[in-house]
Amino acid sequence: MNYHDFRAFADTWGLVLLALLFVILIVWLFRRGATKEYERAARIPLDAPESPAGPDQSINDIKAARPADDRPDEKGTKT
Repeated sequence: MNYHDFRAFADTWGLVLLALLFVILIVWLFRRGATKEYERAARIPLDAPESPAGPDQSINDIKAARPADDRPDEKGTKT
């Protein structure tokens, strides 16, 4: 198979394949029942806690507990 044969194949069947993939993705996105799933996924960042700290910890306590070699120095680079 040389370049021109491959190009002719890609021009015809590649277009058909990509058009079919596009239609399948659109049908999948707008299927019935998907609204609840998308609304739940959209709420994830809003329902997440504000920090990885527990209710009795502050974010500064977590930063102080990191190993010294993992903390950046004054210039912002790790030592």
